[in-house]
Amino acid sequence: MQKRYWMLTALSLLLTACSHTEVALDSKIDLPQQYQQTAAAQGSQQISRWWQQWRDPQLSALIEQALRQNFDLAIAQRRLQEARAISSLAGAELAPQVGASGSLGGQRLEIDNNLSSAARQVVGNNDLSAKGHVIIGGVVASWEPDIFGQKRSDADAAKYAELGAQERVYGTQMLVASDIGDHYLRAQAVLQQQQILNRTLQTLQQLQGYLKGRFAAGQVTAYELNEIAVKIEALQAQQTGLQAQFDAYQRSIALLTGQVPQGFKLNTKQMLQANLLQHLPQPPQGQQPGSLLVQRPDIRANAAAVQAYAAKLASAKADLLPRFDIQFLWQTGRIELDGDLPPLKGLGSLGSIGVQLPIFTAGRIAANIQAADARLQTALLQYDQSILQALAEVDSSYQAQFSLIQQIRQLNSAVQKATKQAQDTQKLFQYGDKTLDVALQTRLTALDYQQNLLNARLAAGQNLLNLYKAIGGGWQLE
Repeated sequence: MQKRYWMLTALSLLLTACSHTEVALDSKIDLPQQYQQTAAAQGSQQISRWWQQWRDPQLSALIEQALRQNFDLAIAQRRLQEARAISSLAGAELAPQVGASGSLGGQRLEIDNNLSSAARQVVGNNDLSAKGHVIIGGVVASWEPDIFGQKRSDADAAKYAELGAQERVYGTQMLVASDIGDHYLRAQAVLQQQQILNRTLQTLQQLQGYLKGRFAAGQVTAYELNEIAVKIEALQAQQTGLQAQFDAYQRSIALLTGQVPQGFKLNTKQMLQANLLQHLPQPPQGQQPGSLLVQRPDIRANAAAVQAYAAKLASAKADLLPRFDIQFLWQTGRIELDGDLPPLKGLGSLGSIGVQLPIFTAGRIAANIQAADARLQTALLQYDQSILQALAEVDSSYQAQFSLIQQIRQLNSAVQKATKQAQDTQKLFQYGDKTLDVALQTRLTALDYQQNLLNARLAAGQNLLNLYKAIGGGWQLE
C-alpha cells in the first residue's frame, strides 16, 4: 500500500512537471455584439490581401514584392528565428545531458648503459628500454528532474515569446502593405493635382491677358493686374514642389520594396489609367468585435505576452521549492606495459542524487515573485487597453469612411454642376451675353471643386488603409 502511494505521488509530480503554464485571459472588457458604424458596409470580407480588390496591378505587384524583400520584415523574421532558437534551448533544459569522454596515451623509455667495462661484466651489457599505452573511456550523465515545473515554466515563457515575435512579423507585414498603399495613393494624387494645376494656370494666364487688354482700355486698375499676377506666381511655386513630392513618394516605395531609390520609377501612365482614387472599394462588411482578438497582430502579441509573464511568475514561485539533480559517471580503461606483467583493465561507475532547498534569501525570492506578478498584471492591463483602442479605431474608421464617401458624392455633384455652369458661361460669352472674365472665373471655380474632390478621394483612400489596419487586414498566417 505504501509503495503504491509513493508511485502515485511520483506520477502526479511528473504530470505536474510536464504540464504547460497557461492562464485564462480574464479580460475586463465586455466585447459588444456588433459595431455601431458598420451597417452600411458592402465590401468584401476578404481583407488578408486587400490590395487584390483595388484593381491596380502595379500596386499589387509592389506590395507582393515588398512582402518578399522589405528589410523591416526581414529583420522581424530574423528576430523570430532568434526567438525560436531560444525557445528550443529552453525546452532542451528539460532533458538529461549525456556526454562521453576518453583519453589515449603512450610512453616510450630508453636509457643507455653508461657503466664501466668492469661493471658491465657484473650486471650486464644491455641498455634499458620500456614502452606502454593507456586507454580510458567513460560516459557522464546528469539530469535535473523538473519536479515542480520551473523548467517547464521557463520553456513556456520562451515559447510564448516566440509567438510574440511571430505576431510582430505579421504586424510588420500589415504595416508594410499599408505604407506602400499610402505612398502610392499620395503619388497618384500628385499626378492628378498636376493636371488640375496645369489647367488652372492656363485659365489664369488667359484671364491675365484679358485683364491686360482691359487695363490698356482703362477699364480695370493695376490692382486687378497685380492680383492675378500673384495668383499665377503662387500657382507656379506650387507646381515646382509637386515634382519633389512625387519623387519623395517614389523613393519611399523603392525603400519599402527593398530597391535602390536611384533609378526606381513608377509607371505613371499605368497609374493614371487605373485612376485608383476614383475606384476605391467599399469598406469590408461582416466584421465583428470578437474577430479583433484573432485578426489584430498587436492584440495577439499582447495575449502571448500575458502567457509569457504568467509562465515567468510560475517559474519565480518555483524558487521556493526544492531542486533535485542526478549525476552518473561510468568509466573503463586499459593499461598495458612491455614486460612480463599482464595488462591492467577495469571499469567503474559513480552515481549521486542531490537536493537544494532555499532557507534564507533575505527576501530575494519574495521580491522576485512580486515583480513577476506586477509584470503579469501590467501585461493584462495592456491587453485590455489594446482591445479598447482597437474597438474605438474600427468604429471611428468606418464612420470617417462613410462620411468621406458622402462628401465625395456631394463634391462630385458640385464639380458636375460647376463644370456645366462653366460650359454654359462660355457659350454665353460667345453669344455676347457674358464677358470673358466671367467665363474664366466660372472655369476656375470648377477647377477648385475638382481639387477639393481630389483631396476628399485621397483622404478616403488613406482612411480605408487605416480601416484595414484597425480590423487587422493585410497579413496571412505562415
